[in-house]
Amino acid sequence: MKPKPHKRVYKVISLLIKTVILIFSFYYIWQKISTANNTAGFSAFLQSPNKSYLYITCLLMFLNWGLEALKWKLLIAKFEKISFLKSLSSIFSGITISIFTPNRVGEFAGRIFYLEKADKLQATIASMIGSFIQLLITIIAGGLAYYILQNKYEDFFQTEQFISTNALILLVVLFFLFIGLLLFVYLKRNKQFIKYRKYIEVLSVYSSTELLTIAALSIVRYSVFSIQYYLVLRLFGINAGPVIFFSLIALTFFVTSVIPTFALTEIAVRGATAVYFFGPLYPDTSAIIAASLLLWIINLAIPALVGGFSIWKLKFFKE
Repeated sequence: MKPKPHKRVYKVISLLIKTVILIFSFYYIWQKISTANNTAGFSAFLQSPNKSYLYITCLLMFLNWGLEALKWKLLIAKFEKISFLKSLSSIFSGITISIFTPNRVGEFAGRIFYLEKADKLQATIASMIGSFIQLLITIIAGGLAYYILQNKYEDFFQTEQFISTNALILLVVLFFLFIGLLLFVYLKRNKQFIKYRKYIEVLSVYSSTELLTIAALSIVRYSVFSIQYYLVLRLFGINAGPVIFFSLIALTFFVTSVIPTFALTEIAVRGATAVYFFGPLYPDTSAIIAASLLLWIINLAIPALVGGFSIWKLKFFKE
């Protein structure tokens, strides 16, 4: 039986979309890697004798994204049962799509278009829940790092505080609670809210235990890529006391997570943020930039290349 004309059109469009994604992703990665050698003598820094740091960082990349795949498998299980391998493949395809998008917002597309039965909008919300919990861990860690450096190390940043750290944290918490309350009141009073109730109620399908499990996995994953950053910094000869070191890493992750970035500026923002925090400890900014670039290659560029093989399995249209 021959496929219907509109199905053939959808297949052609789907093939074009996947081809364009791969072209953009691979070109972007090739451009960044090809210029790496000109970025602060990248190759020269890699001549470090501590190659074990590099090998361990690469191995931890699989643990990093394996934990994310496990989180996605647990989150989407409410709407569609998938295997761990399929979850991991969808994660890698999401990285391929997101590598050239602002703030890597395209990552969810690789996940939801890998699914066969789940409602796409519900799956998107499930993905957002996982991303929000991971972001929340990053924000909390960044806040704790700031508190530690400001108090334990007597104004580490050498700035005058017009408001105490405790008061600042309290104000931030109250602000988000106030915004959440306003949003809740608006949705309850808005008649259009009923139409989207099934999507909003996605938030309530997870038990406290399930959300705590996702949070625990997010904490472990955060620890993994913090250790990765520590290892690449050590690879390039950057060192400090462990408390200061991991506090600065936490602040770097915090800033790069909340600052809006575009594909063309993402690596520059990562490097500039790392230089801002680690510069006072290590004046050789080229080594700091090179370390940030290496971590980007290991944690994003390599998985994106692997994800290129999974792109062909995405389903953009219903068959």
